[in-house]
Order: sequence, then structure tokens, then C-alpha cells
Amino acid sequence: MRRPDRLRLQRLLPRPLHRPRRGEPSCGGGFLSRVASRRPAAVIAGTVAAALAVNLALWLVGLGFGGSFQHTEADGSLHTTTAPQGVIIMTVLSMSGGLALAALLAAAGKRRAALRSAQGLGAGAALATTAQTFTAGFDTPSTIALSAMHVVIAALVLLALEALARRK
Repeated sequence: MRRPDRLRLQRLLPRPLHRPRRGEPSCGGGFLSRVASRRPAAVIAGTVAAALAVNLALWLVGLGFGGSFQHTEADGSLHTTTAPQGVIIMTVLSMSGGLALAALLAAAGKRRAALRSAQGLGAGAALATTAQTFTAGFDTPSTIALSAMHVVIAALVLLALEALARRK
């Protein structure tokens, strides 16, 4: 029995996976790799739109469970809420401003260090401000929905900045 020559054997075997070096973008076909090939403005706009859609859905779920989205003032009176306008404004302004600032800082200097720092700051700020929903005197469905909105923003900030960090 003849042994196949080396070239023929190489064509039969799968190619070894390329392991990216540190700082080199992944060449896999995953979601983040596809997003990373987009322009930063498209990544930011898509992330903000996704966060807005999820947060509005969470607001509707909170309403469905009887949430009023009104918080109690210091004198005991209920503060009239501006939801969903407040949800829209706070989601869009905070995310688009923070992600745009991170992208500008990354373009101006050390890209990976700026984006890694922004990941920590952005996700940390979103999660830290969750505590305010517990102390503001919202009813239980409103508190849960608003807290979930903060967690959604933190997760999407991490994913968006990771996609920008993997960009070539």
C-alpha cells in the first residue's frame, strides 16, 4: 500500500486554526468579528438602537406587571414620571455619548487601552447607578424593570466596546 505524499495529505487534512496574536483581531466568523468589521459609527448606532429596543420592551413589561414608574419625593408625594420619554432620553444620550467619547479617545491614542478602560467605566457606571433605582422609592415592578435596563446597558456597552477593540 502506497503512502500518500505530503502535499496530497495536506490537502486532505483541515488547515490548522490561526491563533491571533495579542492585539490582533480574531478572524473567526462569530458575531463580534462581524460587528468589528463595521465602522465605529455603525457599531455605536446599532448598539444604541438595540439598547433602546430592549429597554422599551422592559418598560412595557414593567407596565404590564403594574409598575407606575413614579418615585416618592422626600415629602412623601409621588413624582410624575416622564416614562417612556425618560427611558428613551437616558438610554440614547448616555450610551451614544459614552460610546462616541470612547471611540474618539481610542482613535486619538492607545486604542486598546482606551477601549478597555472605557469598558470598565461604562459598565461600572451603568451598574453603579442601579443602586439609585432601589433607593428612589419606586414600586417593585418599576424597580425590577429599571434595574434590568441598567444591566442591559452595561452588557451592551461591554459588547460594543469589545467589537470596537477587535476592529482592525
